[in-house]
Amino acid sequence: MNPQNPRLYYFLLAVLAMSTLVEIGLQTFWQNKYGAYISPVVWMGAGVVSCLAALWMIGFRTSPIPAWPKPSLPISRYALAMGLFLSGAIFCALRLQDVFSEFEVAAKNSDIIPSLQLYVQRWLGGEKVYQPMVFDGWTVLPTYFPLLWMPYAFSEILQIDYRWTAYVVFLIAILLYQIWLVRRDVPWWELVIKSLIPFLFIYYFVQYARGTLGFAVELLPVGFYLILSFSILRKNKLFLALGIVLCLLSRYAFTFWLPVFLLVYWIENGFKNVLRVGLYSLVGVLLVYVLPFLVKDPTILTNGLKYYGKTAEGQWETQYWQEPGDVPHHLNKGFGMAMYFYDDIELTVPDRLKRNRKYHLAVCGFVAVLLLGGYFLFRSRGLNVPIYFLIGLKLYLVFFYGFFYVPFSYLYKLPLFLSLAIWYLIPFRPRFSH
Repeated sequence: MNPQNPRLYYFLLAVLAMSTLVEIGLQTFWQNKYGAYISPVVWMGAGVVSCLAALWMIGFRTSPIPAWPKPSLPISRYALAMGLFLSGAIFCALRLQDVFSEFEVAAKNSDIIPSLQLYVQRWLGGEKVYQPMVFDGWTVLPTYFPLLWMPYAFSEILQIDYRWTAYVVFLIAILLYQIWLVRRDVPWWELVIKSLIPFLFIYYFVQYARGTLGFAVELLPVGFYLILSFSILRKNKLFLALGIVLCLLSRYAFTFWLPVFLLVYWIENGFKNVLRVGLYSLVGVLLVYVLPFLVKDPTILTNGLKYYGKTAEGQWETQYWQEPGDVPHHLNKGFGMAMYFYDDIELTVPDRLKRNRKYHLAVCGFVAVLLLGGYFLFRSRGLNVPIYFLIGLKLYLVFFYGFFYVPFSYLYKLPLFLSLAIWYLIPFRPRFSH
């Protein structure tokens, strides 16, 4: 299945580059370029093309980029890679500081960060965390899982902006890939390009979609999913369980992908190893969520899910600051397929939402089954299983958010930024067998 023809390989590399550009463009400088109906279709198409191109290029290689012989690894490579990483991190930090200064943290603007502050302050103060949060004119019921707010204790203790915590988690994830890259046998120019791509992504959002960085903190779950992606490539079962717990107790969008991955992990590595991963993950969930919170109040999970459902209904209504009869704000921004369901005038708005939810579940389940079928179809053809499921995770998330019924724009960073893991793995100058 590997494209041994250099022309084909470099054509696929160009296709991957163009599809990635379309993905990031439709979230930044081309946002809603083709309208609320066509833009999400193009975005999903670009995501699918990215995954297929990457799978064709590296999904059937034992090692896409061989490791550099350790005795021969020059210290200059570390200096170059770390210098690029620090330069990019500092450059983006300076730009992010401008964004953070522009967007004031206040519930009247967005209750995301103020809610996080209440979670953390209650937790550090020994109060009950999962109780109603009262703002000026409305009340929010807590729905976040612990790892979506616990890390911000870092900012609370140091009394710094919560948005820096999200950026730091993102940098930690990128640093893992950067260390991996510096140990690979790639030319210096490839090392430079790949080191700068993550910060180019941030730069585009700073330039063209500042609000998604100013009002939200999606870089934290992005960092968690990049850590999970990295852990898939490693053989360390404890590290893999860490990646699973980080995502499961924060942005748990991978719910349908996870059981398929664990089933294949069982087939590939045996019951003993998948049991260890499962037990490590279970212990993490028990220690972080069940024992401290869920045991004390079993209703917090069900109440949170019910409240999230009501919140979704609110987003399918014309907002108070819009003109009467306008399409609900978040549905009309070119993210996701919700507009197609909203326009079904034969149904009431609540029924349209219910239909969107049903299709969302069906599509997610279908993609998960498709990934499982692909594994059985290609396993005998030299399939690189970890890379297959890393690419499959991005593919799954493209459809998860493509059909998501509450298409907040900041959520779409997650499938987009998973492309970074793929770009680190793609050789720019592959070795072809003859």
